[in-house]
Amino acid sequence: MQKTAMGLALSVTPPTTMVYQLPAQLIYQSVPRNPNPMVHINPLNKRQGKTVTLADRVQDLQNTAVWKKTIRQWGETAKLFDQLRISQVAMVPLGDILIDEDIQRPLDEKWASLIARPAQFDPAHLQVLRCIKRSDGKFISTDGQHTAAVLAALIDSGLLVGVTNWRLFEFPVQYILTDDLAFARRSFSLLNGKGKKKQSAYQMLRNTVYIVRIDGNTSDPEEVAAEQRVAIAESNQCFPVEENSTLSQYPGTFTNIATFESMNNAEIQLATAWHNQYFHRDPVHVSLFFMFKDFCREFEAAKIPFTQQLQEQLAGLIQNLFVDLSQFSSSVKEAHRIWHMKRYGYKGVWNDDAYGCGLMHLYKRFGGQEKLPPTLLDRFDDLIAFFDKDLLELAP
Repeated sequence: MQKTAMGLALSVTPPTTMVYQLPAQLIYQSVPRNPNPMVHINPLNKRQGKTVTLADRVQDLQNTAVWKKTIRQWGETAKLFDQLRISQVAMVPLGDILIDEDIQRPLDEKWASLIARPAQFDPAHLQVLRCIKRSDGKFISTDGQHTAAVLAALIDSGLLVGVTNWRLFEFPVQYILTDDLAFARRSFSLLNGKGKKKQSAYQMLRNTVYIVRIDGNTSDPEEVAAEQRVAIAESNQCFPVEENSTLSQYPGTFTNIATFESMNNAEIQLATAWHNQYFHRDPVHVSLFFMFKDFCREFEAAKIPFTQQLQEQLAGLIQNLFVDLSQFSSSVKEAHRIWHMKRYGYKGVWNDDAYGCGLMHLYKRFGGQEKLPPTLLDRFDDLIAFFDKDLLELAP
């Protein structure tokens, strides 16, 4: 059995002979393993990129019912759009850019200073400034003041080769000809969130993984570490997928990217190996990462080994009482709801810590004798009393 420096079991090994009679509810019954299609269709398991033409994307769009509905709406209004309303691009001296403080946010000096640090700053990632150009020829910034301010200040510090006067330095500006400041305000909202499709946590993780796997770029330690976390999960047939994706129906898939990324390698290894050993037919329930993150840290702090026997008994407990983690989650959430109401007299907010604590309370109630960290039992100390009575009556 492999162990980390924390003494946590990271691989599944046969349990040793128990020295006491194990209650039936803690005995895990092996489940036949079916081939997992995600092993072959995992979208992150790419080593080569793919490109399509814009014509392909146009055809994809035009083949959808929702696009056809949009075009019918254009026909009903008899509207056309003017190409003069499409923004133009020009190289504009930085000294000609004006900042309307009633449109843009105040300058965040701390953030600007952080992104200007040598370890982070790369001029290749500077984005075009967005402005309106008034009839008097003045450029009013609607987005990109931090980019402009950082670049100008770096030049003023003598850090751009061959350039000393930032006011004369020309930078690409995308602009619309208008004197309407209302347009500028709407433009700022669109460029900074409103109406803009944000990247999901999965999309950001996918891009990071592809930088390492497809582009072969390992210059950023954080990107390398993120790819390693995904690789650990994949080695245990657990796969991150997009929320509401059709792939989320497959065994081993999970959508809780934020909690996954908050875990270290040992925690991910333990959680995904446990899932792959005992609940390999199911998608990964959100409770898995919360519980095992908590277990790893509490067992290590208490210097208690998280034994293979305990891992298997917990799987048996969930299997025999709830079938799977989804049903366990429903049960512990209801127990927590009643517990909070009884203790405090009002409806409380769900606490993810109750997953692991609730499971350990059940383990003790059903005769488990493996040593547990007291912190997992002290929190929500009487939560066990509020689980379903019919469930508790099954205890030996």
